[in-house]
Amino acid sequence: MSGSLSPGVLSIALTGGIGSGKTAVADIFYQLGKDQGLKLIDSDQIARHLLQGSIYHSPSQALLKVKELFGDELFEPDTGELNRAILRKKLFNSPENKTQLEALLHPLVYQSIFEQLETYRKQNNIHIVITSIPLFFETAYQTERSQYFDRILVVDIPEDIQLQRSIKRDHCSKELIQQIIDSQIDRNTRLKRADDIIDNSGTLQQLKSRVNELYKFYQKLAGRQ
Repeated sequence: MSGSLSPGVLSIALTGGIGSGKTAVADIFYQLGKDQGLKLIDSDQIARHLLQGSIYHSPSQALLKVKELFGDELFEPDTGELNRAILRKKLFNSPENKTQLEALLHPLVYQSIFEQLETYRKQNNIHIVITSIPLFFETAYQTERSQYFDRILVVDIPEDIQLQRSIKRDHCSKELIQQIIDSQIDRNTRLKRADDIIDNSGTLQQLKSRVNELYKFYQKLAGRQ
């Protein structure tokens, strides 16, 4: 990957398939490093923020564009807010719909990510920045976007565990979760392209131990040990 944002600042892209445990890994990193100059950026939170609000009251341009692309049925009739469950089903039942939404949101999400990274780069007390990007390989790998990251960290689990955990977490059908898995880059390619890999097929305690070891490694890379 490219050189770091600045001396002493290590920029990491955190990714993995649906249900792999990216949020859990990010949370553990945060607890370990929040008082030692570690910051998190969450691309999903950025995307959600872009689509917050109501089409009835000062809607964002992103929200209006979604309405233009997919129609009124995606919005709650009483509040005008986006029904994300309906949107999700619509996306994964139609590759064209998914491509359209990604073309709208991804540039806006990455713009926000890079602005935050640049802000952190200028702060002397920030040493590690971890950015959670579920679709990193699909949207940033081998493009100029990848230059903002020093290392790629993949959270990995076998596909059968992906299915089990995602169904339980999202209360979705096995068929829908399998569609999502199939729409993402395959596991072997993801692992081959990773700089670092965390196996999250075990217990929470095992995960904490693995993240802790990797955090110590990142501290060394950032010149903190």
